[in-house]
Amino acid sequence: MKKNILVNPINVLTKCIIFGLLFIIILSCDKSGTEPIDSYQYYPLDLGRYQIYQVQETIYSAGQKNPIITAWQEKDEVDRISATTENAVTYIIARYKRNTANDYWQKFKEFAVTKSPDKILTNLDNQTVFSLVFPVDYKLKWNGNLYNNLDEQNYQYKDINMPSTVDKLSFEKTLTVVERRDTSIIDRYIGIKKYALGTGLIFDEQTAYEYCQDDNCIGTQTIESGSYKTRKILESGILK
Repeated sequence: MKKNILVNPINVLTKCIIFGLLFIIILSCDKSGTEPIDSYQYYPLDLGRYQIYQVQETIYSAGQKNPIITAWQEKDEVDRISATTENAVTYIIARYKRNTANDYWQKFKEFAVTKSPDKILTNLDNQTVFSLVFPVDYKLKWNGNLYNNLDEQNYQYKDINMPSTVDKLSFEKTLTVVERRDTSIIDRYIGIKKYALGTGLIFDEQTAYEYCQDDNCIGTQTIESGSYKTRKILESGILK
């Protein structure tokens, strides 16, 4: 005799919902993991790679009413490899300068960048700076002056893998390195750099102010001396 099998419609519906949720979760996980980020590409060092920057510097001097503002352009180009060891490669970067986009480039210095599995060191004007540390993580703090004789300065990451703009240029993934953020009633020292994936440095802001400390102006943040300098990316690419 053939038996009748009763099917509980509630159980069937529940199973359908569970399978549907599992399918959505699998798709979400697959989408997020298809494009892993190579953090080393925040400081790419291909031979021939270059970046062009607009640079502006404002200098304040005690006793001078108005600051002196100067502007120019700089180009950094990966020129050659100078040394290779088992765990590091040192690249030589040529830096060029011109007053405006209509002028010819003039080379005025070279500096070295050493790439290791765990860090990037930049030796500029005979001073080595611990620029980046790997792997990139919000929790990391490191002494940017570890390889020079300056006072300890804690660097840290901010806004990792976030979109950013520099004037009219947009970048999908960038990270920020806060090199210094010291402010008080008598001075202000800020150092911030931004790097874009596949491009390198796109923005550099350096502030060093000494405020007026006379009785009639202390606390007003009146700049007595110091400087404010920015470097903003204009163009990047690889020379063929």
